[in-house]
Amino acid sequence: MATFADLGLSKPILESLQHLGYEKPTPIQEQAIPELLAGRDVIGQAQTGTGKTAAFGLPMLEFVDTSDPEVQALVLTPTRELCIQVTQAIRAYGEPKGVDVVAVFGGAPIRSQQAQLRQGAQIVIGTVGRVMDLMSRHSLVLSDTRFVVLDEADEMLDLGFLEDVEKILSRTPSGKQTSLWSATMPPPIKRLAEQFMYDPVMIKVKAPTLTVDTVDQYFVEVGDREKADALARVLKTENPDQAIIFVRTKIGADRLARSLNDKGVRVKALHGDMSQGSRDGVMIAFKDGRERLLVATDIAARGLDISGVSHVINYDMPNSPEVYVHRIGRTGRVGRSGTAITLVTPKQRRELQAVERHANTEIEVWSGNGRPPRKVREAKPEARRPRHTKPRREREKTPRAKLVVSAGRGQGIEPADVVSAIVDHSHLEGEDVGGVRVLERFSFAEVPAERASEVVEKVNGQRVRGIELRVEVAGR
Repeated sequence: MATFADLGLSKPILESLQHLGYEKPTPIQEQAIPELLAGRDVIGQAQTGTGKTAAFGLPMLEFVDTSDPEVQALVLTPTRELCIQVTQAIRAYGEPKGVDVVAVFGGAPIRSQQAQLRQGAQIVIGTVGRVMDLMSRHSLVLSDTRFVVLDEADEMLDLGFLEDVEKILSRTPSGKQTSLWSATMPPPIKRLAEQFMYDPVMIKVKAPTLTVDTVDQYFVEVGDREKADALARVLKTENPDQAIIFVRTKIGADRLARSLNDKGVRVKALHGDMSQGSRDGVMIAFKDGRERLLVATDIAARGLDISGVSHVINYDMPNSPEVYVHRIGRTGRVGRSGTAITLVTPKQRRELQAVERHANTEIEVWSGNGRPPRKVREAKPEARRPRHTKPRREREKTPRAKLVVSAGRGQGIEPADVVSAIVDHSHLEGEDVGGVRVLERFSFAEVPAERASEVVEKVNGQRVRGIELRVEVAGR
């Protein structure tokens, strides 16, 4: 296994990674960083949780000239949420070098973003629409841009942004270095790469796999209003050596930390709205074992590779099976056993079942009375596969249609809401609905093609979380 030093990174960047708690590169980082440092264009086919932000961000930071105030690097993202996440990570990596990183995205005042750009921005990270808007106002000039990153390119395609992406790329110098990152590689993305990239290196990695043998997994079904009390009960019963408690939002992290501290449970919060110094202090205290319990968002917990974490608790259900895998991988390390406990509301049972299917695992009910010492699971993961293989094969043979739903994370929509809306108002079963992805403003789901029109007719106009849904078949 290579180290970050083996990849050719400079001392300031290595010190930054060490400070953030990064111990060893992920497979995508190990393969992509040397290629990007060598100046090559790179196509990375990788999903969330593989470490791709550092894979493209660290080489970019190596080449940025801090004495030059012009925009030298551009990272395009499909959503505001991803833009913010990438910005937080790049700022953390580049802080010792003093790189100016500016985020530009919709839903925020454009004048303040224009002011930030005027003050100097060596790296701009932005959503496609806001970048186009700023370019049209001559506030964002890309004539000196030497590095361009397209992050989550398949989501840009799904949202209809590809034409705008092409316009943006056409405004950048022809000799730039480009990297494109996408979980899938549909034909339009391949054509985009052929048009704007020069002899790219193709790197493909799988998402992290679940180590069933070292992590015991449980769930607790609880109502939304009883979650904090249920968590306190779990912590008291389990008495973890060290635990990371994952929440979905920064506000939620602060709120939960206050609630637990009020109940006499000492915890520290870790999220992106905290100052760098505060985050570092919490991370160091947790690594040193001086803090036992940490309430963290997913982005803030990156780099927390600590062998002493005995428990991972999902206070908020992860928004995808991949995130679940990534979270619980923080325990059960270095040959030790670990425990993962997920709090699930009744409406989220389908999401839990989806995690079990995709991660090929079984998540048991937590008894709440303490548990006997864990027994070694003799059955290999493959032994459980036949339970799901036949239905999955049958679904794969059936032509599928992709539906676009006019609501997303910005309106509080979750994957379970999309599935429920379809199942509750049509004659489909939960197994018939797949490919659910919730973005900032839209959601997607796949259903049997022959039933798509029926689903559109039945679900259109239905209300979920107070939002009236509009549904259409993608591409029509």
